[in-house]
Amino acid sequence: MTKKWLSFIKKEIEKAEKICIIGVGNTENGDDVVGPLTTMMIMFRLKRRKCKNLIFINGAEIPENFTGNIRKFQPTLTIIIDSCISGKKPGTIYIADSEKIQTNDVSTHRMPLSMLVKFLEETIPTKVIILAIEPKNLNFRNDISSEVNQAIDIFVAEMINILNEWQES
Repeated sequence: MTKKWLSFIKKEIEKAEKICIIGVGNTENGDDVVGPLTTMMIMFRLKRRKCKNLIFINGAEIPENFTGNIRKFQPTLTIIIDSCISGKKPGTIYIADSEKIQTNDVSTHRMPLSMLVKFLEETIPTKVIILAIEPKNLNFRNDISSEVNQAIDIFVAEMINILNEWQES
């Protein structure tokens, strides 16, 4: 599993003053739970440490409903976590290109994330990054696939390490 995403996100987080992490996905559609689940796992594991420069949002299927909260917080970096279909091996963690989402609709949602990205970048001085995990199974009421579950464990552990380092700096 390539870790290009890891060095990229670490550099972006190190430069950030305020961070918003928003999980996107349907909790009833198998691997589509990636965004909300990873966001909540990171939040709960970091809960012991208070940080006024970091917020977590469970955007579920309607992340656009939380743009007011995000604008009020004024993050310099916004990280959207979602399952995105790109043809990669299931469980692959990668940075999704918002322009590709717009043209090829690699997101698992009806409203393309590209619209949310564009809105946030135009209304807040924030950089938006989509951290994606390739899904295997998006069927209604199915469990998370083992490939995606393993990726979630890796992703959460790496993000906690990066955010702990960031909070200490």
